[in-house]
Amino acid sequence: MKIAPMLLTYLHTHPSVYQPVARGLQNVVAFRLPDTIIFPYQHQVFPDDRLEATRLDDDFIPNHPELITWMAQQIDPDEPPVPQELWITLSHITEAQQNFVEVSFE
Repeated sequence: MKIAPMLLTYLHTHPSVYQPVARGLQNVVAFRLPDTIIFPYQHQVFPDDRLEATRLDDDFIPNHPELITWMAQQIDPDEPPVPQELWITLSHITEAQQNFVEVSFE
């Protein structure tokens, strides 16, 4: 998924635009952000009222260590998890006018 680095970098560098979503899971970090923030291919990557999960390419983890560290510290600042692979789940929640982003550390 080519948009994942751009989307996650945007969230990392613009903390005021999103709200964390507490998922209660030990391997997940999630965010919600207004659907007024425009991303390329927005309607395809944020499907209306359904979840779209995608495994990120194997090179994402070694190529984006700062994003991995940032997300891992949000999951557990004391013992940040180290992922072997990453999954990103995206959705557009139309009623709430929010986009949902979830990253799972596997």
